[in-house]
Amino acid sequence: MATLTMVLLSGAAENEDSVFATSLAEAALNKGHKVQMYLFGNGVNLSKQEIPIEGDDLHIAPRLLDHIEPTKVSARLGELTEKGADISTCHTNEHARGIESRGYDGEIKWGDVGGTFSKYLMTTDVLLTVGH
Repeated sequence: MATLTMVLLSGAAENEDSVFATSLAEAALNKGHKVQMYLFGNGVNLSKQEIPIEGDDLHIAPRLLDHIEPTKVSARLGELTEKGADISTCHTNEHARGIESRGYDGEIKWGDVGGTFSKYLMTTDVLLTVGH
């Protein structure tokens, strides 16, 4: 079976890139392929556990909330790691966004360009960049 490596550059609610990437990863895993995903740029935000806002008033109209909720894939990424996907982040990008101290969803791992991403590049059959 082949190894699919994706670099995900987009976060939630920017567009549907993260929904596409997680759907493709799940389909590849279900077919028996190996999946590696490197979260870079705004994609690193997807690696973190959600911190709920206290109170009931999110100041978001229900119609907009219904549009945004399906694009949140953090928990889905964690589930992909439980199915065998190897998902890592760019720690430099996490640091730049001030989120490096927050916990990861599932088995998502701390990563870096020089080590993690280089390993992904050297062990992949297919490389796909998703995002802007």
